Amino acid sequence: MSGVLARLTGRTVRSFKRRFYGTTFRCPVCHLELAHADLDANGLVVCPVCGVVMDVEVVYGHTVPVVNDVELFRPQPRSRIHPMATHLPIGLFPFAVLGAGLLFAVSAVNLVGTRLPACWLQLVGKMPVVADLTLVLLTASVGLSTLTFASGYWDWRHRYRGRPYRVISLKILFSAVFLSLGAAASVLHGLGLVFAAGTGLVSFASPAQVVLAVVYLGLLTANMAVIATLGHVGGLLVHGK
Repeated sequence: MSGVLARLTGRTVRSFKRRFYGTTFRCPVCHLELAHADLDANGLVVCPVCGVVMDVEVVYGHTVPVVNDVELFRPQPRSRIHPMATHLPIGLFPFAVLGAGLLFAVSAVNLVGTRLPACWLQLVGKMPVVADLTLVLLTASVGLSTLTFASGYWDWRHRYRGRPYRVISLKILFSAVFLSLGAAASVLHGLGLVFAAGTGLVSFASPAQVVLAVVYLGLLTANMAVIATLGHVGGLLVHGK
């Protein structure tokens, strides 16, 4: 089963990269994958990781990047604010997802269970606290992500000189998606449309709340994929490949 999922994920990623990146090649020094769309009018590109200046030619259908020079005055990874700020939303969001998963699991067991032990009832009594804590983590993650995105945009405009790298365009796109989906999930949770205020659980007696709960869970799941992609791509921009 895991092998099937891995192959399906691999095909999906490769299909998306072909559509978004177009024809790609790798920097011969740090092996970062760059796109032909990154080249300037003279066929030159500066690698955003190692700083080499490449003259890229297509020879018999094969892309051949040739290192001509090195950009001397450029920031080192440890001096950038953005990679450090990235740890805030990436660290908090998975715990918000775990909290939401616990609330859904307890709601489901509470629905089908008939003779539940006293310890379970004690756990159910703590669910309003878990719901509030999940909302705090979710809101903090989405709110702090604005600092991450702002520092990343500043890096791109000043440290990378605003060069139109497809890999950075991908980060900007996914950052906007993360913020949008996270804000929508926070609003649903904060307005009490997913978990009942008194119990902190999903009210299966209300069809509307069940639908909104499914939407909420879908938003969190999609955002986990988005933030994982952002972390992976951001790591490539720091360390290469």
